[in-house]
Amino acid sequence: LMVAGNDLGVMPYGTECLHILRAEKGFIMIGDETDGTIIPQDLGLNWAISKKKDDYLGKRAQERSHMVDPNRWKLVGLETTDGSTLPDGAYAVGEGVNENNQRTMIGRVTSTYHSPTLGKGIAMGLVLNGPDRMGEVLDFPGTDGKTYQAKIVDPVFYDKEGAKQNV
Repeated sequence: LMVAGNDLGVMPYGTECLHILRAEKGFIMIGDETDGTIIPQDLGLNWAISKKKDDYLGKRAQERSHMVDPNRWKLVGLETTDGSTLPDGAYAVGEGVNENNQRTMIGRVTSTYHSPTLGKGIAMGLVLNGPDRMGEVLDFPGTDGKTYQAKIVDPVFYDKEGAKQNV
């Protein structure tokens, strides 16, 4: 295959490349952007829930009060203000402290990469009311003592219209 595709610029790639490519397109990865607390609506996947069926697997769980709370952490894209890469798993902090006198957590990084295509760090994360906060800049204190700043953006960083897949 490599020889046959040489004229087309075919080259080997690894799994890290696949992770970066899927993040550039805003594709979620189960286990990164999801855990036992995330529902399709948090990821912008409302279309995946049948509107035609009276009942479906998971319906009762999705109707629980904490699942229908409008103030949930939802999927967003994150771009650092200086082009650096956010630390994986970093938490976004808000104003004030919680009842345990800890800084208020308003989001977290779920996937973070340097995108060679875009020439900057990109990340996906879950942020409190995230899609309603587009353009807002959040603080992410790192374990290295540095505070990273990232702007909330659309989780699709590359080819938003999908034109490249139709070449």
